[in-house]
Amino acid sequence: MTEEKIQAVPGIPYRPGVEQTGKGHLFTAEVLPGSGAELLLYKEREGKSEVLRIPFLEESRRGNLLSLFVTGLPKREVQYNFCIDGVVKQDPYAQSLVKTPDFGKEEKEEPRSKYREEAFAWTDRGFLSKELSESVFYKVQVRSFTMHRSSKVRKRGTFAGMEEKIPYLQELGITGVLLMPAYEYRERLRLQIKGSPYKELQDEGQGRVNCWGYTGEACYFAPKAAFSASANPVKEFKHLVNALHGAGLECLMEFYFGRELPPSVMLDILRFWKCEYHIDGFHLMGERIPKELFMKDAFLAGSKLFFHDVDGREVFDGKKPFYKGTAEYNEGFLYCMRRLLKGEEGMIEEFMFRSRRNPLCSGVINYMADQDGFSMADMVSYEERHNEANGEENQDGIEYNCTWNCGAEGQTRKHSIRRLRLQQIKNAFALLLFSQGTPLIYQGDEWGNTQKGNNNVWCQDNELGWIDWSGIQGHEKIFTFVKKAIALRKENPVFHMKEEPRGIDYRALGYPDISYHSSQAWYVPKEKGLRCLGMMYCGDYCGQDRKFWFVAVNLHWVSHELALPGMSGEIFWQMVLRTDEEENGGFLEQQEMIKERTLVVPPRTIMILTGKQGEKTCGAGNILRRLQGTSF
Repeated sequence: MTEEKIQAVPGIPYRPGVEQTGKGHLFTAEVLPGSGAELLLYKEREGKSEVLRIPFLEESRRGNLLSLFVTGLPKREVQYNFCIDGVVKQDPYAQSLVKTPDFGKEEKEEPRSKYREEAFAWTDRGFLSKELSESVFYKVQVRSFTMHRSSKVRKRGTFAGMEEKIPYLQELGITGVLLMPAYEYRERLRLQIKGSPYKELQDEGQGRVNCWGYTGEACYFAPKAAFSASANPVKEFKHLVNALHGAGLECLMEFYFGRELPPSVMLDILRFWKCEYHIDGFHLMGERIPKELFMKDAFLAGSKLFFHDVDGREVFDGKKPFYKGTAEYNEGFLYCMRRLLKGEEGMIEEFMFRSRRNPLCSGVINYMADQDGFSMADMVSYEERHNEANGEENQDGIEYNCTWNCGAEGQTRKHSIRRLRLQQIKNAFALLLFSQGTPLIYQGDEWGNTQKGNNNVWCQDNELGWIDWSGIQGHEKIFTFVKKAIALRKENPVFHMKEEPRGIDYRALGYPDISYHSSQAWYVPKEKGLRCLGMMYCGDYCGQDRKFWFVAVNLHWVSHELALPGMSGEIFWQMVLRTDEEENGGFLEQQEMIKERTLVVPPRTIMILTGKQGEKTCGAGNILRRLQGTSF
């Protein structure tokens, strides 16, 4: 690159960023009237950086956009930045950054925007996204997922390292991954000096980093270079998505948008990732998310879109959309189920609502643990947060976690407490996986990963915040249970209906799609102290002829009796699952025939029974054998 060969003339701005034509490159920047702006072009020569400055001219202005059409640049790759009013800035539309520091390190020089035309050989043609009712999601933070040495991947903490774990994800049985922010964001913490809106203080003293990426300081079009094992994060990230699709898994991404980001730019970002990276959906976070704009965008049709709260009826005028991809993503399910799990009174009515909830025009994402708050294992081991390592005197993180430690705070050798915790974790997963709506599992929870009581590891780029894969050993019972529970859910559509059960016999089959039972069949008293409930699903509504499922939930600390409903014709019930059993994850190999009309449910236990009218064997043994098709 020499100044003699490079020529620049005012361009016609159309959209921000860089576009390459057969004759040159069009650079477009957003510049407010009255501000001076330059294009900075970089070249490395003999170990030194050369910078060519070309001013933007006002005659190219269209609104707040200025453009330069530049010829004579290398076609393969261009490194550049903008300088506006003397401040060097990366192009917010840059598709890649270079000169970025290693993760958590402070910048030694200004990162550069990079434009590079590079083809990628996608092999995922024909990949079809699953409906929300068919989905089970797994949430991942790319770096912490494989950074621990126990992950046994070659390229730890990277997109490539995550790709090495795809066989594990397939074995688990999930249908898609949701990536926490995997685009370029500033992880070095900036503390604003009180009283000054302009000055910033680097957090050098504590050396904390923002591991999660929920910040408005981001370059949203570029995959995070620190998450790439190679010098080409664009190619490595595309390779990961392509491999996930090849394994039948969807790839969704989280984006946190700052309040100052215009809706038009947000829309550009989502369209870009869907087009360039084949991303299947997005979880949108921030204060000013234009939900209706995204939901009605023609290009995003067929994408999954998750929001903190959303009412699809308002957007779609009460009519079911052609593709139901919008879903609510918040803590409502979590708090209800955790309180029920603790044995709190007055929770049965809300449990009935949450467990069947699946609105007509939009879905709901259910989870028992997320990055905010305790992990599943810590949920049954701690009642108080233990965030001292965060350097904020244990004042950060969620204060009220709705948890019970089963009798001791933290780790214990007491066998009775350890056994109870195992049972409670299985109960929690049963509540999650056998409720309607779409379940989401946070990384490591499927075998009991612990953060040692820290419920806010946003700044823990160390073994406290990383997934310790050695924890699988010794927690095989949890892992086995979760895999088999996912398989049971996927095999039986009564646990993931396309529409919310109505509780009425709207098809004149003789039974409602779902019914509720207590010590008296077909009746649930409105008693605050009620902590036990039976739910019966009629399989005829989901294509399972004359087949019924009965889910017994007792999170009380004493046994309760539930009445099995009488049927028009003989039905034989068999036990498929009980969470108080440890062997085989609680899935029974030799199912006992239930002849009595009353079922005794032990303390803090969930049971699942299946039955078929007119047959003495309901096929529960066959169900288990199908579930055992996966090696454990």
